[in-house]
Amino acid sequence: MHTLVLASLVVQLVGVVRSIGVGRQVVVVALDGFPKEQLSRHPWEHLTWVYAHGSQPRRFINQFPTKSFPNHFSVATGMYLESHGVVGNTVFDKTLNRTLTIKNSELFTQNPGVMPLWTLNEQQGGSSGCIMWPGCDVPFHGRNVTYWEPYQNNASLTNSVDLTVEWLTHAMVPANLIFLYHDQPDMAGHVYGPDSPYYSDMLKQVDAGVGYLFHLLELRKIRQKVDVIILSDHGTASVSAETGIINLASVLSPELYTYTGSSPVLNIWPVEGKDLYVYAQLKNGSLSNHYEVFLKEDQQMKAWHYRDNPRISRITLVSDVGYVFQDFTDYIKNYQEKGYPGLTKVFGDHGYEVDNPSMEPIFVAVGPSFRQKFISEDFSNVDVYPLVCMMLGLPPGPNNGSLDNIQTILARPISSRLIEPLLVAVG
Repeated sequence: MHTLVLASLVVQLVGVVRSIGVGRQVVVVALDGFPKEQLSRHPWEHLTWVYAHGSQPRRFINQFPTKSFPNHFSVATGMYLESHGVVGNTVFDKTLNRTLTIKNSELFTQNPGVMPLWTLNEQQGGSSGCIMWPGCDVPFHGRNVTYWEPYQNNASLTNSVDLTVEWLTHAMVPANLIFLYHDQPDMAGHVYGPDSPYYSDMLKQVDAGVGYLFHLLELRKIRQKVDVIILSDHGTASVSAETGIINLASVLSPELYTYTGSSPVLNIWPVEGKDLYVYAQLKNGSLSNHYEVFLKEDQQMKAWHYRDNPRISRITLVSDVGYVFQDFTDYIKNYQEKGYPGLTKVFGDHGYEVDNPSMEPIFVAVGPSFRQKFISEDFSNVDVYPLVCMMLGLPPGPNNGSLDNIQTILARPISSRLIEPLLVAVG
């Protein structure tokens, strides 16, 4: 049973709140795997301007594990992983008795109360668009988005920007809410690690794509009308193929368990009757290897909001930063087979604890609704949900977010007293 905050509009203020969002257009841009720590390591032709003209938090807090699909869905729904059910890039669903991946719509539909922003916007008469955003191709509450672009390998950010502006300026049905996902610099980080010149080159390309977005908004004379939120889901840490791979087979026979997820976080599913033995062996192995073992009932799992969901196994392994498990060798083999140029023995990964600086994502908001050169107190990626609801005048669905800190980035902050929290239990 999950306790969620259902931000329900106070009846007498519904008209006031909805009027706030009239005429607004909001674009949420996700740059997968863009670490905040990289901002101080490179000169930026365009991101420097963006940060100088926008708002950011001291720290933008993501969700554990710091993986792509779970965190993108948390941004879209305002829910913790244990609430929305996408607890990993791959999960085992006991009810369905099968493993789910991004190719399975059921990955995103465990909780019937989930109300993504794009669906909520459509329900309230808006027009939503999604470019490759995880989960947006799935119908929620019987609705699809107005505009949708499926995932493409090596998609160009400039092409995605072109499509975004095309939807914003559509003569008949202009989109008022767009979610744009771009898979870089994440892919370059995995293949080369965050200290490689190849990775630096990719960051420059991403920076150029951001600049192109604002150039095109200016060219179409809509920059003063469109609010842009640029964020990422996590950072990237270096992994040595020579010294950073943990061989669990030396700790425990693979015949005694299966796992879901991927390095550096594995959900361990012991064979029937072997739970205590498997836990004891893994715990003992952690004393001489670079990983930790957590049980669902551990306080750390509660602090991560990574406990109250049947898709989370009773035993979870988390490797130390810079270390991975044996499954990572399959990714290395894949990179080699694809013939990426300049491969070394150093790669990159993410998923580690949120408090590690290498996992911290970026957030900056620019547009007529946001303050300039402003730094707020810390806020979480689940707080983006109630913020966008406020900006567009949408009555929020069930969510774990808060307006307390994030609403201060607005040029005209809206008192959270406009929303009356109601506690709702969702099974």
